[in-house]
Amino acid sequence: MEAERNYNTTRLTEMYRSRYTDVPKTKLGTPFGLNRTTNSTIEEDNSVMSNTNIRFELARMEAKIDILTGLILKSDSSNSDQRMSGATQAAITASEQALMRSMTTKQHVTAQLLVDGWSNKEIAGVINIGENTVKLHVRAVCKKVGTKTRGQAAMIISDIMERMEPSEYKRTSGGLPLDWGRTLNVELEDHYAALYRSKVNE
Repeated sequence: MEAERNYNTTRLTEMYRSRYTDVPKTKLGTPFGLNRTTNSTIEEDNSVMSNTNIRFELARMEAKIDILTGLILKSDSSNSDQRMSGATQAAITASEQALMRSMTTKQHVTAQLLVDGWSNKEIAGVINIGENTVKLHVRAVCKKVGTKTRGQAAMIISDIMERMEPSEYKRTSGGLPLDWGRTLNVELEDHYAALYRSKVNE
């Protein structure tokens, strides 16, 4: 018994007993490389979760920016008729007119709804296309306008539209009215749907 008691209390056995009983407290890089695989896996999982959270937060921030931009533009657009009829209102330039003519009707739909702060999902429902296709339309509008963000594109398009005559805009958009986006009600039938709505969801 004495020999067994001495064996159980040797420095070597105490070291290994401490090594295995303290595993939960062991940190990556401790002597003997304890629990390295487990800690590495946890670190990788945390990294993946962190990247996912970052992407989620960025998406939320973009959505909030779009909403705020939409609210600002809505408040401005409420007085657009008065601004368009003002004597000091600058006329649309030839390059701006060419820009508006270069856009397809679906791109005009996308642009108008961006101006009013609609999300990609909402725009997709109006045109009856997938969200990925809406993203392509948004990118096309941004590229033609010369910006990288939807918020900036919406502000530029809004400014141009405020200086266009309704009849002129209708010609450039393929028949879509200048105030179509502001007056659209998804609960009612849209008489202009045939101009832009896809028959089959793309």
